Amino acid sequence: MLLATLVAGVGVAGAAWAVTQDDSPTTASTTTAEASVGTYEETVTSTGTFQPAETAELSFAVSGEVLTVDVAEGDVVTAGQALATVGTETLEAELTAAEATLDAARERLDSDTDAGAGDTQLAADEASVAAAESRVAQAEEALANATLRSTIAGTVASVDLVVGDEVSGSGSSGAAGGADPAASAGSGAHVTVITTDAFVVETSVGSADLGRLQPGLQAELTPSDGGDVVYGTVASIGLVASDSGSGSATFPVEIAVTGEVVGLYAGAGADVSIIVEQRADVLTVPSAAVRTVDGQTMVTLVGDDGSQIETPVEIGASFGVQTEIVSGLEAGDEVVVPRLTGLGGGGGGEDGDRLPQLPDGFEFPGGGVFPGGGGGFGGRG
Repeated sequence: MLLATLVAGVGVAGAAWAVTQDDSPTTASTTTAEASVGTYEETVTSTGTFQPAETAELSFAVSGEVLTVDVAEGDVVTAGQALATVGTETLEAELTAAEATLDAARERLDSDTDAGAGDTQLAADEASVAAAESRVAQAEEALANATLRSTIAGTVASVDLVVGDEVSGSGSSGAAGGADPAASAGSGAHVTVITTDAFVVETSVGSADLGRLQPGLQAELTPSDGGDVVYGTVASIGLVASDSGSGSATFPVEIAVTGEVVGLYAGAGADVSIIVEQRADVLTVPSAAVRTVDGQTMVTLVGDDGSQIETPVEIGASFGVQTEIVSGLEAGDEVVVPRLTGLGGGGGGEDGDRLPQLPDGFEFPGGGVFPGGGGGFGGRG
């Protein structure tokens, strides 16, 4: 990182150096480093928020007066547990009437069958029976829906009911889903239940990174409050872009948190690092040790007797301040690394204001740039 910083400094302050060059001497010392083998990862980074893996926004599907509210915020509930009830007098009456209609339809069908009625009449009687059976099933379902039950196991996040309230049936008792439930927060749900032991992270990526992602990729998730790193896998990638607010398109990505998690809360921020490529057993040396001499990539190898041997190498990818060595070195080989000191220039000639000079004949591999352009990899030695 020091070398990269120094190189950037040369580019920014070059004009000032030409005008205010100090005569103070600039020297270059060296250190050594071993060629080492490690695992390196290329990642796509972003920020996101932890959300419950499942959210159930639940409302009564039938109308009536609330008779009981059986839970409060923070209660832990199981799937199918009763949360609240409404009065059933009207619903029971509707079921009784539907059953009576069904009995009458069946009697009519039996009577016409015994009397040898024609096919047209019998078909009409059968249709009446089927319609009456459907009304009975609907009335039975409505009666069952007089009890609002949780569709998932989790924790009650909100209760928007008190005994005596009059509720209007929604026709559906609610929905359970991931971070994008069918009924969203603030939609008038009577009770909201969320999972507190299973989470997803909602994030987004730009169009440049979209093609590098696929479901199943591993991700590291660091809570913004400084909690322990947790891990996950890419669960879904949205293909419909939204405006990030800066004029660029972003695409939603959902990451399922894996393993047991402790201390996470819905809505907490997360720093996301999705691993898009991982390479093991990569031999690297510090990028500063690699240079180009007369068009050939070289390092200075330290011999067993301490001698310095100019050694040609073949390089591969760049992983930040490390460069891959494809051939020419072995793990454990010791190489010379330039260490820049005594920076000149800048006003009063203070050491901290001076710009670096590289050793005579020093060139970065590839013609004056950091090997591989700095890459996007992070190493794990």
